[in-house]
Amino acid sequence: MSCQMRADTTPTEKMYMLQKSRDDNYERAGIDTLQLPDRDGDLLVMKHFLPFATLLAVSPLLVCCTVPSEDSSADTNVASQKSGKYWSHHVAVGHDVSYGDDPQQTLDLFLQGDWVGEPTFFDRAAEPRPTLLFIHGGGWVVADRRPETWAYPFLERGWHVVSIQYRLGPGTAPVAVDDAVCALNWVVKNADALGFDREKIVVAGASAGGHLALTTGTLGSRPGHDCYPGNEFRVHSVINWFGITDIEAVANFLDTLGHDFGNYARIWIGDQSVAEISAAYSPLHLVHADSPPVLTIHGTDDTVVPHDQAVVLHERLDELGVRNELLSLQGGKHAGFTDAQFQQAFGTIISFVETQG
Repeated sequence: MSCQMRADTTPTEKMYMLQKSRDDNYERAGIDTLQLPDRDGDLLVMKHFLPFATLLAVSPLLVCCTVPSEDSSADTNVASQKSGKYWSHHVAVGHDVSYGDDPQQTLDLFLQGDWVGEPTFFDRAAEPRPTLLFIHGGGWVVADRRPETWAYPFLERGWHVVSIQYRLGPGTAPVAVDDAVCALNWVVKNADALGFDREKIVVAGASAGGHLALTTGTLGSRPGHDCYPGNEFRVHSVINWFGITDIEAVANFLDTLGHDFGNYARIWIGDQSVAEISAAYSPLHLVHADSPPVLTIHGTDDTVVPHDQAVVLHERLDELGVRNELLSLQGGKHAGFTDAQFQQAFGTIISFVETQG
């Protein structure tokens, strides 16, 4: 696929072009299917299975359509990246594992262990590891789970990572909420087979994925949902990167701005009632006293999901007595932070998770 874009290419068209380019490059890179034995010797079939180091090697192909930032402050700190110990060879990646019947209900596995050669090739870590369930953004209507750089610091620290796809698109609300809870249930049910530490499963997401991380942590902590994991399980904590917490408020906010990508909240909801969907599926209205601890990272200058979405949520969490922390990054935009702010954010995340036990 050509990566050339017209001058009038819309953001939505660009997103789909990036996705198609990525899929073409996976095929050109020869990424194929492998059967990975779990700890009991059963075979888990995964498409596009390869060492994480190989995925990093082909990543320039996967992002061929991206445009370099003109902001010199965004330059990569090469010196800091060259310091420390290499780690990517301890991770195996398995793509397109189904957690439901719909083609979009798939996930990618990033499993810790060692590449040992034939006959098993990869030996998964013997002891259960903390596990991150990551949910991508895209306004519930575009984007997908590959690659998700937000999860890399967890991989570097020896965690397993599960990155999920969910049903998305115009007029599809609220099925993404249900899919994310069902993906969590899949992780819990397969914890023993894949080495996930049930006591330390953290749910995280960015933007619309932040919204879904919050709803998943909340709905996954109280009976009622068809995919409720059970009373014996509890989400360890939720990491919310600039997520939507009040759907109706965001829809009204976007009406006033006229972003060229449109009002993603109204697009997702379609012909349904915005007020009704918001009342039923906004984290602000769903959180309860038994909700897991929540950490939010949000830029104060975000014009895609306004910063006050984070403020009102954490005020509500305080009222309920839920452990929580809000990291407001001054001048930060939507996924737009300085290197120092990213360092602060990831450091805060790790500290918050470890503090919860």
